[in-house]
Amino acid sequence: MKLVSIDIGSTWTKGAAFELSASKELWVASRAAHPTTVDDLSQGFGAVINTLSSDGAPGELFYSSSAKGGLAVAAVGIVPDLTAEMAKLTACSAGAKLTNSFAYELSSTDIATLRSSNSDIVLLTGGSDGGNAHYPVENARRLAAAKISATIVYAGNRNVRDDIERILAGQNLVCVENVLPALDSPNPEPARAAIRELFLERIAIGKGLDRIISSTGQEPSPTPYALFEYCRHIAELAPEFGEFVLIDMSGATTDVYSVHEDTNVAGTIRRGLPEAQVKRTVEGDLGMRVSARTAAEAARKLAASTELGTNSAFASFVEKVATSPEILPSDPDEIQFDTILARANIATSAIRHAGRSHQVYTGEGMITVCVGRDLTRVSRIIGTGGYLSGAADFDPRSSISGLGFDSHGKRVLVPNSARYHRDSNYLFPLLANIAASHPAAAVKAGLRYLVEAH
Repeated sequence: MKLVSIDIGSTWTKGAAFELSASKELWVASRAAHPTTVDDLSQGFGAVINTLSSDGAPGELFYSSSAKGGLAVAAVGIVPDLTAEMAKLTACSAGAKLTNSFAYELSSTDIATLRSSNSDIVLLTGGSDGGNAHYPVENARRLAAAKISATIVYAGNRNVRDDIERILAGQNLVCVENVLPALDSPNPEPARAAIRELFLERIAIGKGLDRIISSTGQEPSPTPYALFEYCRHIAELAPEFGEFVLIDMSGATTDVYSVHEDTNVAGTIRRGLPEAQVKRTVEGDLGMRVSARTAAEAARKLAASTELGTNSAFASFVEKVATSPEILPSDPDEIQFDTILARANIATSAIRHAGRSHQVYTGEGMITVCVGRDLTRVSRIIGTGGYLSGAADFDPRSSISGLGFDSHGKRVLVPNSARYHRDSNYLFPLLANIAASHPAAAVKAGLRYLVEAH
């Protein structure tokens, strides 16, 4: 049985034809890629699918898209560690790019920032059901007065939903169940579903994606959402693989996914929300090409010396690739500059994804306070995306394990003794699409094709 999977990225549209055997084994039969035709996505898509269907057998089609940068979401909550954090996690797990996150009452500065961010969606949360009513209502009033053009998804205290609907009448408003109906009961799925539906409405209109939908009779999946679900399938169907971190580094963003189960540790107190098994964070300012300038700034901050700040060749390379993302390194110096950017992207995104711990002395002795995700015992790291898939000699572990403590003296809870596996054929986004219908086969193939570093 032939399966065709295509991913429309911001720079390249890539695809593969797979053969699904009677024993449910997936094997790559052929590959194709074409520069993404940003003015009409259907042209690049058509070139890839025509190549993969040149034998006359179209096969079962799966496809995803992260073109146009995906869906931009701003999150609004109350307490930073609770509803505001839940709003951020919900947006990221739905495959969106988080533009801003606001806590408590929106200020005039917040509204100005929100306007300038051009977010597609404002995810408005706040209050458990029957809990705080002031902040969600007041923030709705401020959004209404500002006449924000973004669609507003309300997923907060259900007891004030009627007030929210009245205040935001006439604006694009979608109301769903509370993302945090009780402090120990996260409920992200209704808001995630609303964000995915809006992705199809907003991203599919124009740029040719609507023509792809019309010609194929099916809608794309947001690429980050497909990968999020693929991580979940790996955890469920291949538990022997263990807990892992997946780093997907592209020209524009660096996405980090982790699969991890919290466990109680003697002498440790956890603060904040319960951690979900699968978590995604996306760093829209960190990438190898489109976001090279901010990656370079991150590299300068991480560098032990000031050499990068005065290196004109490095600065010239960064400007060159930021303005012409298709450029590849052409000499040993540029290869080294690419490595510097990659290490900065990985270290900075890992710092933002992982939790923190610090020690506190009490009357009963010293205890450890942990906030966020403790990934120190995660056993594997997977690298995917254009650079990580292609860089056979690059190992991200040294960029992660040596992070130590943050600027506030708190320990960064990143993996410290993990094995590294490279998605050398850049198959994970394609297999993630197929996993929607053939999860077991896609998981088995993905792990089989990984190359372990030694």
